[in-house]
Amino acid sequence: MHAVVRRKPAPALSGARRRFAWWLMAPTLAMFAANAVFPLLYALDVSVRNYQLLIPIPAQFVGLANYARVLSDPLFWSSVEVTLWFIAAVVFLQLPAALGLALLFNGLPRWAGIAVTVLLVPTIIAPSVVGFQWAQIYNYQFGPLNYLLGLAGLGHPVWTASPSLALPSLLAIDFWEWTPFLVLLLFAGLSALPPDVLEAARVDGSNWSQVFWRIMLPLLRPVIGIALLLRVLMSFKTFDIIYILTAGGPGAATENLAYYTYIQGFRYFNLGYASALAIIQLVVVAVLAKALIGLTRRPGLASVS
Repeated sequence: MHAVVRRKPAPALSGARRRFAWWLMAPTLAMFAANAVFPLLYALDVSVRNYQLLIPIPAQFVGLANYARVLSDPLFWSSVEVTLWFIAAVVFLQLPAALGLALLFNGLPRWAGIAVTVLLVPTIIAPSVVGFQWAQIYNYQFGPLNYLLGLAGLGHPVWTASPSLALPSLLAIDFWEWTPFLVLLLFAGLSALPPDVLEAARVDGSNWSQVFWRIMLPLLRPVIGIALLLRVLMSFKTFDIIYILTAGGPGAATENLAYYTYIQGFRYFNLGYASALAIIQLVVVAVLAKALIGLTRRPGLASVS
């Protein structure tokens, strides 16, 4: 049995309708230019200058010197490694766990879908509140986690002050906070799958594993691509829990790209170098986004034999 899902081509707009559509989009495009294009151009200009806010001299043009300094900076590569850990946690931990939970909820009666809404609570809490909440949980002396571990005779780890435990502690918070978001997206994708295609596969004698791998997963590919795109972009912007719990420490063990850029720009006021860091991040994120968007555009093709 073969199931093919093809998108119908969008009807072409006439010249008058196309111009009318541009007029409708004009206010939004103007706001986008004011809020995104101009700051981007300004950041590009600052990134090629030796612009230090605390030094009262005109910013000197240095060309690509800031970018060369970034690529030779060991702290930059350390922050890249921390960022990659957050992305790896999304791909290899959060996404599989979210897909499993979404499949579980999809198999429950429809009224049980309210459980997905309850599961979403960690995601809708303000990130600053999440940080303060987990700071109490991880507290060395008075935290409930160490209290329970003490009762079990497992000691009292210094979660966010340990070079070996600080990053895993933050990854655990990120998992708790954002996996429900992926569950919601994947659950919506599963709910939108054509039931007649799935039923036809079952009637033809396909077992659950065949239906999942050859029909459900290919049809879910666009949803999975969008979910990964959103979470990867969010991983690059992880800041709140780092700022509240570890401030990038101990040492630079939890200092990701976003936090390292913040330190250079708002602690050392080295705006030229911080702008170069931001532009490099923008290029990397654009490349990753392009790859993930390509994943969402692949047609859903299923084949069960």
